[in-house]
Amino acid sequence: MHILGFLLLLSVSAAMPLSAQDRTPLTNTIARAIRRTEPGWRYTYGWCTCPPTVRGQVWRDIGHWERKDKYGRSESVEVWIVKAASSDESAEYIDRFAHGISHGSCQMETYPLGDEAYLLKCPATYKSILNYRKGRFIVEVRGDSQEIVERFGNYAVMRLPASKSLDRSAGRVFRNLID
Repeated sequence: MHILGFLLLLSVSAAMPLSAQDRTPLTNTIARAIRRTEPGWRYTYGWCTCPPTVRGQVWRDIGHWERKDKYGRSESVEVWIVKAASSDESAEYIDRFAHGISHGSCQMETYPLGDEAYLLKCPATYKSILNYRKGRFIVEVRGDSQEIVERFGNYAVMRLPASKSLDRSAGRVFRNLID
């Protein structure tokens, strides 16, 4: 009877579309790359029951890394990756981040990463935050220093999947060009 139940479960899960099945979190992939180049970092997979970052959020992936620096002080960095339903939605989020909210005592500057990126330098808290988008993906990297945030932002952007389809607005632009 147990074997029959297992086979039934296996056939149902195999019939699900791949997007509905469990996937390897991108932060696991990032963690493997970091372990090869900077083995001192300890990775912890994060979990959040918070509301969606964007209305059409497909999934969210959170990773946290910690280590001791050469002076024995703790360093940490956190990476949040959100897959939005469209690149239009991720662009709207980044626009609201850049122009629609107050960042207190932090200084914001554009940053050359992904499709659009902003780096916040927060001297009062000794933290840096890098928010960027690449296609449908929104990435936020928070860390103890700008150097760490920039490094982890690059680790993440290199491992984000390439966009495989045009969004509705890009398709309209393309159709208007050929009409």
